[in-house]
Amino acid sequence: MKNRRLSLLAALLAAIVGLSLYLTPKRRAGRYVAAHWETLQADMDAYFLRGEPLRYDAPLETVNSWPGEHPMVEYILPALRPGHYGFYYSPDDVPLALQNAAVPLEETADGWRWQDGDVSGETRRLSPRWFSFTCRS
Repeated sequence: MKNRRLSLLAALLAAIVGLSLYLTPKRRAGRYVAAHWETLQADMDAYFLRGEPLRYDAPLETVNSWPGEHPMVEYILPALRPGHYGFYYSPDDVPLALQNAAVPLEETADGWRWQDGDVSGETRRLSPRWFSFTCRS
């Protein structure tokens, strides 16, 4: 009986760890972009090449267009943790900070990080012109 409880507890713990890894912001954003890539890319072509309005579907919290030296369209995913996270499209294929803030990015082993006062974040390339981001305040 004790071995069965330990086995059940170990299986439950493994499931919790696996689920928490599966739900990380980077993976969640990457899965969304991979699953909706054709629609997302068509929307970006419509927006940047033809000037059509931005569209987005229900699982997204919001979509914003941020002008700048390198414009971006930022998709915010519903937060499961404190902070903001999601993905963005950079037509110039340039990594950018949240809301296209004019702050320097420092290259890391798997992406870039930035800081603007008390707010900091990271961005990682998902594919050409598509990036994921996390932001903490």
